[in-house]
Amino acid sequence: MKEDDEFELVVHQGRMPIWKTLLAAILFTGMLYFLYDMFVVIWDYGLNDATNRRFAGDIKLVGMTLAGGISFSLRKSVMIDLDKNRLVSKFNVGPFCRNVRSEIPQLEYVSVFLDGKGYHQVNLWYKGNKHYNMYAFEEKKNAMKFAANVAVKLDIDLLDATEKGNFHRVDKFSFIN
Repeated sequence: MKEDDEFELVVHQGRMPIWKTLLAAILFTGMLYFLYDMFVVIWDYGLNDATNRRFAGDIKLVGMTLAGGISFSLRKSVMIDLDKNRLVSKFNVGPFCRNVRSEIPQLEYVSVFLDGKGYHQVNLWYKGNKHYNMYAFEEKKNAMKFAANVAVKLDIDLLDATEKGNFHRVDKFSFIN
């Protein structure tokens, strides 16, 4: 795969907060403990009704801790290559990585809006009134600057929809340093 600097647009999530890293590590450690417990119980006591119930409980706990660990350690990057009309979504959980490649749809505009939780969401809209949620910011200024950079790179319009019912196109070059 191409290096990041060969893509026209690369969006990474940034650094993960330490509390998320610690919580993911605790959950993955719990998963390993429950896996160990499953095999020790089967090894020591064999298969019977009591161990089957404990085994089923441990499987449920393994699933819950694995899902929790993944949710706290999942990182996503998006890379857009306009020359080859390719979009690559890269999902990382620790050292493990999965790339999902697709064609770039017909891009229409980038919008910034205020969600119900007080975050300014940046969405990339494409053909068919569909969108890709790119990032969330606490401050409008940072969201508009990021969205303007995306709009300039992709040569599309920028829409300010931070006020409910009052959305309008803005000059994307006014937000770039």
